[in-house]
Amino acid sequence: MSYPNNPDTVVVKNKFYPNGLREIDVWNHYQKVKVPFLKETYNRDLMFYIMVDVNRPIIKRKIDNKFIRLIPKNYDTLITGRTVSIHSAMKSYEDFSIIDIDVDPSDGFRWAKKATNDVYEYIIDKVPIVRKVTIRYSGKKAFHIVCDFSRKFKSEAMKHILINQYLRKSDLAKVYTINEKKAHPGVPNLDLNRNCLRCNYITLHSLSVWGLKCIEVEYNKLMSFEPMRARI
Repeated sequence: MSYPNNPDTVVVKNKFYPNGLREIDVWNHYQKVKVPFLKETYNRDLMFYIMVDVNRPIIKRKIDNKFIRLIPKNYDTLITGRTVSIHSAMKSYEDFSIIDIDVDPSDGFRWAKKATNDVYEYIIDKVPIVRKVTIRYSGKKAFHIVCDFSRKFKSEAMKHILINQYLRKSDLAKVYTINEKKAHPGVPNLDLNRNCLRCNYITLHSLSVWGLKCIEVEYNKLMSFEPMRARI
């Protein structure tokens, strides 16, 4: 097992963890969520953010020239106290799409919540191809809106359908940019670029590189949600 050799070594330090997030904290988190995490990552290629020093991650996608995949047998070996954040890769065909609410850091967290609220309400009311909508806090500055479908579609095709047949024809397009490279100050961007083969998104139950959990947020609790609630 990859129990930390140096459990008290700090790997993340920021305003959420002023005393530091330690290797043992990361290890304990991933042990606690092992069952649901394996369910989320089943049969998926993964990308690891591994801290080589405090707040200094390197990215690893392959081991022995093979894409990383987690199974019960290797879980305790591959995930260490420095494996802080784990992202999953999209496949060619998926039964969901992700809308990333991208907010410029200068705009503040309330902008992110407002944009998320607006997009959630629009998808629920106006997009009949979506069977279910959930909100996930990404563990950083904003949220992901996960749109579930009744069957699998080609990821890239569904991305273009959501953008061109719905979002760009909606009132949201008057307020927000849609699928641009990044958000501009004062104008959140609705980013769907993760919806293509091998594009990565933060896995539900993972920690972000800030050390905060990617968690689902109930719609009726969205506007009161604060990142401190995602501490471990």
